[in-house]
Amino acid sequence: MKEMFLNSMGLDNDIVEYYLPKDSPNFCTGCKTCFNKDISACPHSKYTSPIWDSIINSDLIVFTSPVYVFHVVGQVKALLDHFGTKWMAHSPAKEMFTKKAVIITNAVGQGMNNVIKDIGDSLDFWGIAKRYSIKQALYDIDWSKVSLKRKNNIKKQCDKISKKVQKEIKKPRLKIRILFTVMSIAQKLIHKSLVKKGDPSTTDYLYWKENGWLDGKKPWK
Repeated sequence: MKEMFLNSMGLDNDIVEYYLPKDSPNFCTGCKTCFNKDISACPHSKYTSPIWDSIINSDLIVFTSPVYVFHVVGQVKALLDHFGTKWMAHSPAKEMFTKKAVIITNAVGQGMNNVIKDIGDSLDFWGIAKRYSIKQALYDIDWSKVSLKRKNNIKKQCDKISKKVQKEIKKPRLKIRILFTVMSIAQKLIHKSLVKKGDPSTTDYLYWKENGWLDGKKPWK
């Protein structure tokens, strides 16, 4: 399905691919180093930093995962856990607010919407401006036995989404703009509470302040 989508996009070069768990075999240990310092300080940065750098430098992000027990595969979840500090509640990367992403999933039967939500939660809270999904119930585990009707439906979805992806982004979708506003208000309220207690500013607050996001500036035009 991923290859069908890339073919619809007309892409045959400048593609960086990662396969899990080979390219990121570790589980996040919850050490909070990325929250207190930076994502590059992660004890697993040997694996996670190259992947995050590729995401930052990409024009399009594509996540693929089949359905395992009604959810995303554990390998993908383990990777996304490493990037929790990049959620909007903490220190989101400004580049995300102008990016597009596609989630591709399949199942023998059901559970695809759960996979889209599992991955989509991270994409939304990273601030991804536009995201799309391609899904298909295959009713078999052998691709050669999947019906031509279902394969054609995948192709139609790929062609449709590839056209949408290639459109210019004027501004992030409404959900992202609302989330950004809510998070900026939360940063101010948390900071106000800490000031009353005489506690120091959080790393997240200082990050938002440095970017001007608490003074009306937005990470998009």
